Amino acid sequence: MKFSQLLCFATAVTASPFAAVHQKTSDLAVRQGSNLATVVLSSVTTAAGAVNSSLITTQQTIQQAGNNINVQVQAIIEANLAAIAAALANGGGAITNAIAAAGGNIAAAVANFGAAQVAQLAAAIDQLAYLLFNLSVTLEVIINNLENVAPAVLQAIADELALIKQAIDPIVAPVKNVVDAVRAVNAAADVALSGFDALIPGLVTIVNNVINNS
Repeated sequence: MKFSQLLCFATAVTASPFAAVHQKTSDLAVRQGSNLATVVLSSVTTAAGAVNSSLITTQQTIQQAGNNINVQVQAIIEANLAAIAAALANGGGAITNAIAAAGGNIAAAVANFGAAQVAQLAAAIDQLAYLLFNLSVTLEVIINNLENVAPAVLQAIADELALIKQAIDPIVAPVKNVVDAVRAVNAAADVALSGFDALIPGLVTIVNNVINNS
């Protein structure tokens, strides 16, 4: 898919003992939910930053090397692509661990979500969309450059590209699970978080297509 097509897509983001126990349980649920929203946002934001940094380094390395893509340059490219896969995996792992820390019951953890937590999730969706869009556009440029200058290197980085593809769902899926759980219990959040369905699946497909066509 060409850059213009990618750009078009992106523009389409109390007093009784019982009451005391109940209050503690409710407070715990709020803390779990709040923490879960924070972890989702921070994990996606951190992953997006790390991915962007590695993409920039890869592009700069290829540009500076010109037609001289030697073993050292190839090693830098491979290391940065591997770092992208690791950043995606670490982000997804952090969210999955936060869900596990909440007892694995996402519905209970988000039952007391307020506007602040919904806003955090909306921001996480925006960051995830940015991550995927940036990944698709920049990977396509990198792949095209290598195809024109050093096709052998493009073949050599197939494993790293495969790792990136494999690491996408583990970060997208837990975000989707949290978003779906919130939308199921909060009508206002259903609208605020609708950007996930509007953007993320399509962007995942685009990234996969870029890698598959490399």
